[in-house]
Amino acid sequence: MTLNAQGAVASVLVVDLDDTLVRTDTLAEQFVALVFRKPLAALTLLPTLLRGRAAFKDRLAQLQPLDPAALPYNEPLLDFLRGEKSQSRPIHLVTAAHQSIADAVADHCGLFDSAEGSDAGRNLKGARKAERLAERFPEGFCYAGDSRADLKVWAHAESIVLAGATASVAQDARNLGKPLEAEFGRDRPSPKTWRRALRLHQWTKNLLVFLPLLLSQKFTEPHALLLSVVAFIALGLTASATYLVNDLSDLASDRRHATKRHRPLAAGVLRIEHVAVAVPLLLLLAAGLALATSPILLLGLAGYAVLTLTYTFRLKRLALLDVAALAALYAIRIAIGAAVIGTPQSPWLVTFSLFFFFSMSLAKRYAEIHNLRGGEASRLLPGRGYRTDDGPAVLALGAASSVASVLIVVTYLMEEAFPSNIYARPDWLWVAPFLLMIWVARLWLIAGRGELDEDPIAYAIRDRFSWKLMVPLVGAFVLATLAWP
Repeated sequence: MTLNAQGAVASVLVVDLDDTLVRTDTLAEQFVALVFRKPLAALTLLPTLLRGRAAFKDRLAQLQPLDPAALPYNEPLLDFLRGEKSQSRPIHLVTAAHQSIADAVADHCGLFDSAEGSDAGRNLKGARKAERLAERFPEGFCYAGDSRADLKVWAHAESIVLAGATASVAQDARNLGKPLEAEFGRDRPSPKTWRRALRLHQWTKNLLVFLPLLLSQKFTEPHALLLSVVAFIALGLTASATYLVNDLSDLASDRRHATKRHRPLAAGVLRIEHVAVAVPLLLLLAAGLALATSPILLLGLAGYAVLTLTYTFRLKRLALLDVAALAALYAIRIAIGAAVIGTPQSPWLVTFSLFFFFSMSLAKRYAEIHNLRGGEASRLLPGRGYRTDDGPAVLALGAASSVASVLIVVTYLMEEAFPSNIYARPDWLWVAPFLLMIWVARLWLIAGRGELDEDPIAYAIRDRFSWKLMVPLVGAFVLATLAWP
């Protein structure tokens, strides 16, 4: 048995669920899951709030069960509970979450003597929870919680466990003068957390908006350069907003993934309500930049956002349509870059980008399939429309698309670049398809060995060999463009 500060046998231990035992709010998790699974059902559920939070939780529990295995648990607290359980201390889960959630989590953890939650007529939080615990455990209890509402419970408790409480709540709890049995901190969002969540490193993909500026040779025009820079920033803000939405939709599958489970939202470092504020703010900033510079940019951003959300809600679960959508998103970046500087869309560039990025998206799926196939997992790729035995077909399609993109570059050089006399010395451009062929061949060779990072673009950015190929490619373009004796 555990002894308190006075040496007496400690009381039963009561544990809260939301933001204490788990690093998230289960109500928000349920509602977000329902939004992505059945958006209309989520919309029709909102009027239930007029009847109170208890009625809302009860109805939501019927519409969207929650998988306890997909929740981010407070592992240090769990270790503490296991230690107390080993000493035969009674442990009870009492939460404002719905009774069905409390039962599911208790069954999953296997640590609790009982589980009690809210029902259709009672929201077990704050004062109501304090009254209920005083009624159930008149001999006294220790309470593990985190929120300001828990201060009313701690006021009736014999001792305190702090698990994820903010500094102000923790200080107020200490001021109650109750013995503190244990304290467990929680990672708070930092600039580094937001940098990871917003995928700022993925903004490198938006450099594609500068490609039309480069190919049209307008990079010496200050106004055109400024428009391209604004398009890059606005597109980055829009993309970051959509990344957050995508992370919300993938919460359950990300937490089962070997690396994605460490993402800020999946790990519970970033809260769902933080994302609910950040997404509209980012989109408003992007729209403001577009309206201040180029209305056509706003149209392009809207198209990008609509296609991304369509991908998030539906297309990413459909094999091949998902990679086609990703390829289209890359092509939209190039189209936006051309539109803002007023240069005509090149059918060659559009066709090349669709085939090339279709192959890159397939490479990403192949890496995911390969990694899943190597572990003890089901044959279905979580959250996607692929199976582990689709690997050979995905590899063949991806490699074929890569070769097609190289052939498109060759055809462009022969049919348009050379006859147009745009370039002073066009023969130097033959370096481009040769280096591209080497790069895509190496990419698929690495993919076939199972050594490819899941995002080929991110892999290329970090890959030294890719940068070594970039140097002669840029040099050849400069030599082809400049007139020299």
